[in-house]
Amino acid sequence: MATSVQIKDLSLNYGAVKVLDRLNLDIADGEFIVLLGPSGCGKSTLLNCVAGLLDVSEGQIHISGKNVTWEEPKDRGIGMVFQSYALYPQMTVERNLSFGLRVAGMPKPEIEKRVKRASEILQIEPLLKRKPVELSGGQRQRVAIGRALVRDVDVFLFDEPLSNLDAKLRNDLRVEIKRLHQRLKNTMIYVTHDQIEAMTLADRIAIMKNGVIQQLADPHTIYNKPTNLFVAGFIGSPSMNFLNGDLANGAFSTNGTVVPMGAYAFVGSPNGKAVLGIRPEHVQVGEAARKMPFQFESEIEIVEPMGAETVAWTSLAGQSLTLRADAEVDLQPGQKILVGFDPARGSVFNAESGNRI
Repeated sequence: MATSVQIKDLSLNYGAVKVLDRLNLDIADGEFIVLLGPSGCGKSTLLNCVAGLLDVSEGQIHISGKNVTWEEPKDRGIGMVFQSYALYPQMTVERNLSFGLRVAGMPKPEIEKRVKRASEILQIEPLLKRKPVELSGGQRQRVAIGRALVRDVDVFLFDEPLSNLDAKLRNDLRVEIKRLHQRLKNTMIYVTHDQIEAMTLADRIAIMKNGVIQQLADPHTIYNKPTNLFVAGFIGSPSMNFLNGDLANGAFSTNGTVVPMGAYAFVGSPNGKAVLGIRPEHVQVGEAARKMPFQFESEIEIVEPMGAETVAWTSLAGQSLTLRADAEVDLQPGQKILVGFDPARGSVFNAESGNRI
């Protein structure tokens, strides 16, 4: 598949502070890439470098085979949607959508055609004569997306476009963006700190920390085979359980409790100080625990009913362990219960380097 966006050895420094450090990323034509990470990790900075809003310190950016490292944003063939809607308050939706095209001197029939197409795709035709003050937050963000859409470009850049919306609107618009990508098949680069947005939207996720991509993979791989402790802890809610211990002779031991690891697929040297990571939904209780390769008796400490499921806290060998159970399972604080999990579904990390083993 052809490469749509290519980032080569990209660095950006503010004085002695490295914000991006020799970053490389190839994005395929029509791919939906999500840049995910905590605040300050460099994800929005990287997006702004691709957009041409920031000058890079080193490296190159290619879009559709053309070196655009020093091109103006308008010459890069991109459309950008920001966190703030940035609509002109005195203009109608229709004029907001067409403004950039009118400034560029595009013929009126072509402008009308593009505005009509964008408004149909985003289902905002009834809003065209309204002004931004008469729109809800979700409608304003649709108009902001439409303004990028009318440019008819190859690459769309989204900088946390849903973070100003309430939870229900975020869910609704997330589905709209996914539908938009499936219909247009354009390359999309999307910045967020919301892991649910990342997991549901992305073809591939680039998880960033301190200006460096920690792991670049599809959501399934990121979730089930995180490359290091940072990725493992960042993805998942509730977060992955981490048990500190030692690996020796194909078994993990922690405070006198031995967890057999025979079925686990090690990718490095399975000896020494290690951390065993187990997702809360992989921890079973009661009858379901009896089918697990590793079982132990424990006491339920805290219970959080979540509606469709119940989250509970217990412990293994003195270390906290979170589990997710079906809402039908009756769990009570102080209850003694059988707990179990399959170690092969876990993730083992080197305690010193933090890397998966």
